[in-house]
Amino acid sequence: MSDAQQHPDTLKLINKMRQANDASLNYQEFIDYALYDPEYGYYRRESKRVGRNQDSDFYTSQSMGPVFGALVTDAVVNLLAEYEERPINLKDWTFVEVGYESDSGWWADDEGPFGDRVRIGSGDPIDFSGRCVVFSNELFDAQPFHRVLFMNGQWHELGVSISEGNATEVILPDLSPQVREFSAQLPLEVEDGYVLDLPLATRPLLKKMTGLNWSGLFLAIDYGKSWSELAHDFPQGTARAYFKHQQSAHLTNQPGMQDLTCHICWDWLQEDLVEAGFDHINLQSQEAFFVKHAVRCIESIITANSGDFDPQRQSLMHLIHPATMGQQFQVLSGYRVGYKFDRITE
Repeated sequence: MSDAQQHPDTLKLINKMRQANDASLNYQEFIDYALYDPEYGYYRRESKRVGRNQDSDFYTSQSMGPVFGALVTDAVVNLLAEYEERPINLKDWTFVEVGYESDSGWWADDEGPFGDRVRIGSGDPIDFSGRCVVFSNELFDAQPFHRVLFMNGQWHELGVSISEGNATEVILPDLSPQVREFSAQLPLEVEDGYVLDLPLATRPLLKKMTGLNWSGLFLAIDYGKSWSELAHDFPQGTARAYFKHQQSAHLTNQPGMQDLTCHICWDWLQEDLVEAGFDHINLQSQEAFFVKHAVRCIESIITANSGDFDPQRQSLMHLIHPATMGQQFQVLSGYRVGYKFDRITE
């Protein structure tokens, strides 16, 4: 057992899992405890998780400060103007941030350029309506996921065995209902030992967001792969743990004290946007998205303080350079018009 796993809150969380469950849990159940338990979950703790400092565990595009918000705002204006075929006044729109943690990366004042802001944090009910820009940054990769292992010609589900003060990965005797329902889509032409992480919870989350009474722009920044890539190109799976900016494959260590994540499947989310009535669905690298849709903002940052060191220019390069966040993250966008809100108001 590692010293980190002996943290008092970790031991309390493990004991809580033991009392509420049998000897083992599937990964989605385990991660739901580890990330979202009301008392000891990673995303429920009062701690500095996100940021570019030694006290945090990871940083996101939003950690780059106001440059990120300026890029997103410029891209939103240009996309809406293109799709609505008219000049855009952002005061007519509500900016909805699902997965809100802090105001880092946005505007200097609380109001911002939009007519209204809705902040939906972890554990908050998802509820909004009207003419909206619905935005998320690394929301979908933060959802619990299942893990399966191909062995002896068939898929087995991996889970976590809970014992006295310890959590260990095991092969479960049966598939969970969620994996059993999905099992017909699992590939059979893979080698023994192939591990596949299934972000099944992302689909009901997206459907909860798109099923509400709103029309406008959907914008999700995250990291993921196609189903073909996940099913054939990552034999060890894509799930990782993050603690103090260190990446680890040890998912069961120190539950509640480290972030757990895996690559999402972009194909699934694109299919669900189509089903929900969205058009102009596009998936691009973060670099390509900002270079195409926020060119005015980029030009203004590059030309300001020319010849001098400029922290905003440095943040911009970190966000769009292909060696850093530019290719690491992707942006999924879609636009919906004529949904329930528009039908009601016509």
